[in-house]
Amino acid sequence: MEEKIVSGKEVLEGSFDTAIQRLGESFSAKGYSHRVSQDYIRVVKHFCYWHGQHEHPKEISESTIKEFINHFPFCTCPVSGKGGYRLCHAALKHFLTVLRKMGLASAAFRKVLPEDEVLQSFQKHLIQVRGITEASAALYARHLKLFLQDIQVGGKFAFHALTARNVESSVIAIAGRYKPETVKLYCSSLRAFFKFLRLTGKIETPLENAVPTVPNWSLSSIPKYLTEKQVKVFLHSFDINTTVGLRNCSIALLMATAGLRSGEVANLKLDDIDWENSSLKIQNTKSYRVDYLPLVLEAGEALAAYLKRKPKTPTRHIFVTLATPVGRPLTASAVSIAMRRAFKRCYPNERTRGPHVLRHTLATMMLTNGATFKEIADVLRHRNIETTAIYAKVDIKGLNHVTLAWPEVTI
Repeated sequence: MEEKIVSGKEVLEGSFDTAIQRLGESFSAKGYSHRVSQDYIRVVKHFCYWHGQHEHPKEISESTIKEFINHFPFCTCPVSGKGGYRLCHAALKHFLTVLRKMGLASAAFRKVLPEDEVLQSFQKHLIQVRGITEASAALYARHLKLFLQDIQVGGKFAFHALTARNVESSVIAIAGRYKPETVKLYCSSLRAFFKFLRLTGKIETPLENAVPTVPNWSLSSIPKYLTEKQVKVFLHSFDINTTVGLRNCSIALLMATAGLRSGEVANLKLDDIDWENSSLKIQNTKSYRVDYLPLVLEAGEALAAYLKRKPKTPTRHIFVTLATPVGRPLTASAVSIAMRRAFKRCYPNERTRGPHVLRHTLATMMLTNGATFKEIADVLRHRNIETTAIYAKVDIKGLNHVTLAWPEVTI
């Protein structure tokens, strides 16, 4: 016979039984299997029993969950439902969300750091004044956290006391710990931040001029790309008999034939596809423009096949999660991870490539087939034609025509 759960005042008024019922309904709505749901609910019932045994039941929060998991080695509760840390933590995280919605648990607490207010104002400035995307603004702010943490004293920032030497020392310290690409981004974040401080009257000295320049020779590298054979092997590596394989194959085809970035794939919605004119509408780009690109036959067929199998969800996003909870829009990170795993599966002995290599491959193939830099720039949506110029380095045939003959010297 199942133990009746007894709890404190909050539970007597609201009842954990109702919360557990709502939890089960939530699992069902999100597409969790019956087995997983039952495993989670067993853990939750164990937690409820343990919680009710306290003479003065504690307010439920993350710390309560941690205390419950820590009691496992000494557990004598007559309720089954003990499991591994990951299972218990996941189950109780879902339960805590339900309790908070019912008002039976304290709201999530996040420690407010001294730099939070400054960074929020900085991000707002970048987005509203400079027209930078939210993702880029968040990236700038993340890099500035280290700088702000180093210069704060007692939770306050004496920006007016900053000197060029402070700035140089900070960059030198970062340069010794991170790769040049990261250091370059850190320097860009500092310059933007010092301009913001001057604009808001917090400093008068143009400290952005004191930020060192990270060496970055233009067109110094050759873009990495796949051969035509490698692309075919990669695109045929997906198991299109499964919904996951068909989804990932559609993503790969869009990247390989339209040059989409991970974020652009993740943001695609059903309204962005013009089936009659075989075109894609790309919005929420880095430049806040709306672009239209051709939808090639192979990509369109894969996309149509995937949409027939796609689970019914309220979101208009095309690409969604297929593991529980089912139906959430894929993030740019999830798109990137899916492509990296596919590359690793195709070429296990090679260095894992990111999804951007498909974009480089498209540009390289277009150049090989006679496309102009202007045509390539239009497809890749480069605002500056100089950004596209790097692909001239992979056009070996074209470079042969401009190579000067080496004069022979007769002695």
